[in-house]
Amino acid sequence: MSQSLIQKVFSVGKGQGLRAQLLRGAFGVGGLKILSLPLTLIASVLLARGLGPEGLGQYAFVMATITMLVLPIGPGLGELVTREVAKYQHSGAWGLFRGLTRRAHQWALLGSAMIVTGIAIVSYSQATWEVQDRWSLLIIASLLLPLLALNALRVSILRGLRRVISAQLPEMVVRPGLHLLITAGLLFGGLINPATALMSQIVAAGLAFLLGAWLLRRARPESAGVTAPAYQNKEWGTALPPFIMLAMVGTLNGEIGILALGWLGTDAEVGALRVAQSGAMLVAVSLTIVNLVIGPHITRAHRDGDWNRLQRLSRQSSRAALAVALPIALPMILLGGPIISLVFGEAYREEATWPLIILATGQLINVAFGSVGLFLTMTGYERDTLRGQAIALAVNALAATVLIPPYGAVGAALAVAIGLVTWNAALAISFVQRLGFRPSAL
Repeated sequence: MSQSLIQKVFSVGKGQGLRAQLLRGAFGVGGLKILSLPLTLIASVLLARGLGPEGLGQYAFVMATITMLVLPIGPGLGELVTREVAKYQHSGAWGLFRGLTRRAHQWALLGSAMIVTGIAIVSYSQATWEVQDRWSLLIIASLLLPLLALNALRVSILRGLRRVISAQLPEMVVRPGLHLLITAGLLFGGLINPATALMSQIVAAGLAFLLGAWLLRRARPESAGVTAPAYQNKEWGTALPPFIMLAMVGTLNGEIGILALGWLGTDAEVGALRVAQSGAMLVAVSLTIVNLVIGPHITRAHRDGDWNRLQRLSRQSSRAALAVALPIALPMILLGGPIISLVFGEAYREEATWPLIILATGQLINVAFGSVGLFLTMTGYERDTLRGQAIALAVNALAATVLIPPYGAVGAALAVAIGLVTWNAALAISFVQRLGFRPSAL
């Protein structure tokens, strides 16, 4: 029975059809994600146990801040680059490909320099240069900005070229693996604290960047290397702001719990929420894998006017993601307390149990809606995605302001879950209006 099932899967994965391409991509990226999960989770566990709730909260707050600051020069730019690179490869416009990648690198480097300088100016007078001082930690973490920006750009170019595995290998395996090794060394050597944890991230990101740069150089088509660069600066400049806003609003929807709790709550509550998020993120892994695989396929199907293919992409990817997410979410919802105590330690059980239950439920609903945002973005309706994200962010921020003061980490988790459901509902309405079919697994 199992052997025949495996043979069937391999037979479906052969050929150049849509299902075969998606299956090969999912297995490739899925394999990397499966490798990445234990690396990331074990590192989170070591940090949680080594730093304690307060130290983990300080570390998590600074990392969330850096994640937001890098968006205009990294992930926000990257989504535009992925779409345009896929389009240029499809049409053989290698001059535009070369011009776009050159301008993108210039934007990432210039933006990084400006943000790092701004952080240094603002933080220097406030920093006490202690390992648990937020301003001091922010100065250290700012060194991550250029590395994160360039890594995001490299991932985006390779995704557009349909080199999905090469795109994700440094970020999914190399960086978390190195971070885990360094963190373990710091912990067992008695040197773990929020500052050294951030330095571990910097070293890991730097080495991942070197590998990623080499992979991109190998993947770049020969035609792109000999063709003179061409530029569409006005078109790119006009298209970029919505992508930046989309990335900022989307990421802020995920990080606003940590950021708001950092200002309105305590460091220990931030640490508990980060533990809950570490568990709940496993629920959405299947949707993440699907999104990494299907992005360029959506662009090509839309450019070809193949609406039946778009509908199949939506239905098949949604069903696959939900089938994987459901058995991961249910144990967290039903047995959240024992799981947290066993994995992260008894110190987190009281504060993190209900946030884990709430966030796991919200992520399960998120997966059930499917890749609504990605479909709208990759078919040219990124403004609709931005509008839906902005509505969700407003709801999220309002809920966080109301719920965090009386309920702490539980209130922050509720705010994040409410925002997540609002975002998916708003985008689902736009999805049906623009594409004409239902964006779910049903």
